[in-house]
Amino acid sequence: MNKNNTLDKNLNILVALDLTEMDAVLLRYVSFLNSIFSIQHIYFAHNIKQSVLNKLYEDIIGEDIHIDLIVEEELKRSIAQHYDGSASHSLIVTSEQHTESALTDIAKDHDIDVVVAGDKTELKGTGGLPQKLVRMLNTHLLLVPEGSRLALHKILAPTDFSSNSIQAMQAALLISGQTKGVVDALHVYGIPSFYFPYIDREKAQEQAKKHLHIRFSELQKKHALPVDIRFNYVDKKEYSVVEVIQREADKGAFDLIVISARGANNLTRLFIGSTTNDLILSNQTMPILVIKKR
Repeated sequence: MNKNNTLDKNLNILVALDLTEMDAVLLRYVSFLNSIFSIQHIYFAHNIKQSVLNKLYEDIIGEDIHIDLIVEEELKRSIAQHYDGSASHSLIVTSEQHTESALTDIAKDHDIDVVVAGDKTELKGTGGLPQKLVRMLNTHLLLVPEGSRLALHKILAPTDFSSNSIQAMQAALLISGQTKGVVDALHVYGIPSFYFPYIDREKAQEQAKKHLHIRFSELQKKHALPVDIRFNYVDKKEYSVVEVIQREADKGAFDLIVISARGANNLTRLFIGSTTNDLILSNQTMPILVIKKR
């Protein structure tokens, strides 16, 4: 994915490894991506937190043992075991206090197009690495959870009709073009329940569907979206927008969710859209590609 958001040119990819079982998941998934996309180079990276490194030397291992070299050898062993792609690759080991800062610097220095990181349950609800990376990176972010299928046949692109979400949808269409897959656009709407004593719910829903269908048709023309793209709109009722996205993604057995880092509110790049933030925080069962407007 180059700076113009295309997926049909050589990519520079940065993969964040952490010496856990997630590394094997990421290495297999990147090998799969290598079989689909044209990848120029893959940078595998691991950051040893400086405070942890200092404590190890002071309290445990002594100055005659170099933990960074041990870590590098273990990472090389894991890469050799689990990565079987054809793209050239290299390993970068850093020792910074904040991993998100280390990855951001590497991404800038090496003109990275996509950063790939593990989406782990223990990070949920902690303001963890994925949320920080979305805010700090000037690249797209692919979050891969354990159990991800090595497939990109069905892609879900949630939209709020903003220009940001249209960019994410266009990225989804570019991916589907590479994989001969399909893209479903999804809009989640809601009618405040306190109106229902005064209006006919069924009639209101029919009017909402007509309005949304017209609105999406206008977007198709404006942005030259394929006429055969599938557009679904779902009333969230008592559920949250993210709960509905997850339910539709699971029900449709999608392989990937593509969403913009921000929604209609485009005030500053430092903020993540609330839907994107909540989706990252939730326990995912499939990869999420977060498109960062640059």
